[in-house]
Amino acid sequence: MSFHDRVTRAAVNNGNTSGQFHKAAQLHANGTWLAFIAGAVVWSFAGWKWALVPAAFAAYGVIKSIGATRIAMTLEKLEQASSGLPTS
Repeated sequence: MSFHDRVTRAAVNNGNTSGQFHKAAQLHANGTWLAFIAGAVVWSFAGWKWALVPAAFAAYGVIKSIGATRIAMTLEKLEQASSGLPTS
């Protein structure tokens, strides 16, 4: 069982929905863009070594956004299966 499967199972047990995870994924994606912009500004003023700090935050945001999206997609499939709607 993968990490995302365990988190999805915990989300179902806690009553979380796919919409909550989609919102979290969007929040992380927005933060990633902010970190990329901050990195570009820092790079132009302080150099590439200092730009690694916001780049690390951006990389973390990408990982969190992808993870939340994967969990949201799995929850959507589970929600559709439990409601009886056909899955695509």
